[in-house]
Amino acid sequence: KKGNKVQNMLDAMAYALPALGAAVGIGLIGNGALTALGRNPEKLSEIRTLMITAIVFADSLAIIGVIVGILGKSK
Repeated sequence: KKGNKVQNMLDAMAYALPALGAAVGIGLIGNGALTALGRNPEKLSEIRTLMITAIVFADSLAIIGVIVGILGKSK
């Protein structure tokens, strides 16, 4: 029973860590975008496009991490 609890906690961490990494990454992306906007307000559309692209990459890495966690649990 105790090994089962540890395994459940490890499974939960396999799902939570990619989400945590994506959240931190998106926060850093937003920080960088707002800093860039503060310095160059006329570049709003370019900065927004780059920010959205970077957020998509961060989210896709989180999704890949969750899928790897699911595949690892099924074995």
